[in-house]
Amino acid sequence: MKERTQRVLTRFLSVNTFLTCKDLSKEFNISERTFRNELTLINNYLVENKYPIIASTRGRGLKLALSDKDREELISRIGDSKESNYYSPNERFLALLLEISDNTKTTLLYEMEEILQVSKSTMDEDMRKLRHYLKKYGIFVVSLTKQGIVLKGDERSIRSMLYDVINSMTDIDYLMGYREKDGVSKFVDQFVLEYLDSRVLRIIGKQYDNIMKKSVIEINHVYRNQSILFLAIWIRRLQEGNTLSELGKVRTAIKEGSVRNLIDSICIELGLFPSVNEIKYVNFTIESFNPKDMNNSFDWVTAQLLAIQLIEHVEKKTNIPFSKREEDLYEGLYKHIIGLLSRSKNDLQVFNPLKETIKESYAEIYQAVNSFRKQIESYIKIPLSDDEIGFLTVYFSTSAIQIKQKEHHVYQAVVLCNHGISTGKLLAANLKEQFNIEIVAVLSTYELGFIDKLDVDLVFTTITINYPRKPVLVLNPILRDSDKKEIKDFLHKNINMRRTVSNIVDATQLMQDILNVIVESGGRVTKDSYQKVEKTFKEHHLKINTREIQPMLQDILKDSNILLNQECNDWKEAITKSAQPLFSDEVIEERYINAMIKSVEDFGPYIVVGKHLALAHARPEDGVNKLGVSVMTLKEPVIFGNPENDPVKIVFCLAAVDSYSHLNVMKNLLELINDEQKLNNLILANDLNSFNEVLYGNEEIESDELKF
Repeated sequence: MKERTQRVLTRFLSVNTFLTCKDLSKEFNISERTFRNELTLINNYLVENKYPIIASTRGRGLKLALSDKDREELISRIGDSKESNYYSPNERFLALLLEISDNTKTTLLYEMEEILQVSKSTMDEDMRKLRHYLKKYGIFVVSLTKQGIVLKGDERSIRSMLYDVINSMTDIDYLMGYREKDGVSKFVDQFVLEYLDSRVLRIIGKQYDNIMKKSVIEINHVYRNQSILFLAIWIRRLQEGNTLSELGKVRTAIKEGSVRNLIDSICIELGLFPSVNEIKYVNFTIESFNPKDMNNSFDWVTAQLLAIQLIEHVEKKTNIPFSKREEDLYEGLYKHIIGLLSRSKNDLQVFNPLKETIKESYAEIYQAVNSFRKQIESYIKIPLSDDEIGFLTVYFSTSAIQIKQKEHHVYQAVVLCNHGISTGKLLAANLKEQFNIEIVAVLSTYELGFIDKLDVDLVFTTITINYPRKPVLVLNPILRDSDKKEIKDFLHKNINMRRTVSNIVDATQLMQDILNVIVESGGRVTKDSYQKVEKTFKEHHLKINTREIQPMLQDILKDSNILLNQECNDWKEAITKSAQPLFSDEVIEERYINAMIKSVEDFGPYIVVGKHLALAHARPEDGVNKLGVSVMTLKEPVIFGNPENDPVKIVFCLAAVDSYSHLNVMKNLLELINDEQKLNNLILANDLNSFNEVLYGNEEIESDELKF
């Protein structure tokens, strides 16, 4: 019995429920026809060994009915029947790769022919495929006199390649001990466990759970496994003497914290003494799997811009009101994108074992997220994997389910009736009660012209009318059974016209009004009193959208923080000069200016976030005292080094105290980035009045919103 046939049989032995041909063919990535062939082979095997066959029940699926004793006996039997002399092409690929990757061995092709029991021509073809695969990583296979066949390439690329291959070819849950080994002996898992050493995997897993669970990081099962896998590959490469080139130093500081403690504890237990450069590399990589907040990355502003844009984009594509769940959705997306940006810097792709299921189960949302791919790729400068698209889709799918639970769908309609107002109201009441249709107005046919002034989707009338601008259904004044069937069909045909209505009362404005009353009455709203009011509202199940309470750009951008037509010799002077108003007001400390400049020196001109626009910033702990924004236009453009958006003509300087309090400000800046005409008009403004008029339009420059 071949391995795939064994795996299919083992699947039936692992459950006592019905399975469908369609689902199993997808699970094993084969056609339904091929699956039915496998089923025939399995049933023949079962008959030969005097077991019941896999039976089909109409409307339910396939099932193998066995006693527990027979089930255990059969699992043991098929586990011993593996054709030991057979290796699949994928198994040979992995065996070859891991053998060549091992610097402690001398790999000779004629010896591998014997080990894998293949001919020279098959081995030549396997090597051709291996070389072709490695080419995309910039890795080459070379033959050396004393060392035999070895890999040549950048050490980071080799580690990333091994991580990608093992992730895509093995059962990670089994490797990490999350799932018991089934009756089928998978060679790929055996190869990997031998290469990485199961003892080392257990040590890393134990240390990970002991240390990371004590931190504030929320452990994600998938990220946990992949962090452990990456650490195991790192350890194996170090043990073989493969280290990062000192020419390619990792440009990031070693941060104290749970990840650093994890790395230190593993190194102590395994007796490793890696260089500072190696510690920086692995610390940065593992941090990218579990970002706690924006302090872990210089990319926090980029992550915020992408999260905001992505929510708006998916909402527009799907017509699902994600902005109503923005707070929770934004936080999840923001943290994931922080990790995504960090991983891209290390050429590290996260693996999503459920991506195909996600793609199929949430097709509309997946496609909407996927259509935003180019925007993300413009920041990360590498192709965005389907695995990442799958993870991003999950955040939206979870939010969509929560929205659906808290909202219902309605149609807004008008009733036309010439049989009297009472009859029209009765018809309206029946439509609302039986079909959840909101009737905006009851009119007579003489008032037909009023429909255009009403916000309605459908028209119900008791007489025939000529009104092509809205879907129209003629009904009897008193609904009959035939009318009810027609209404159901009518609503189904116009399902795209229905609206989503929330069952939850948004009390954000009410809370703002109460806080304003306190202030107007001579009281003072402190951070403590604000939090108490917010807590009280939540205890009474009143929804508060904290994003709306945050200040807008006009709340914090004072006239004294606006510098027009300034002269600067280079980008460093542009950053320094744009930050001076904030420094003068003690919003920031001098070290914050130095940190902004150093970030660009270390990581490049990532602060040039739009055409001709730079958003200078550093991390809050670099010297921010309170939330603030300043802006400066340049008399002559300055080159920052961003080929897509240079030269810079306007510089905003942002001082943020956390990840969220400035979100409305970010939305305002994003609107500006997307409005090229408005941006150009700002750059051309010669005085404060014209600058503010362009920036805010007809809006009130002095906001009545509370400032905290």
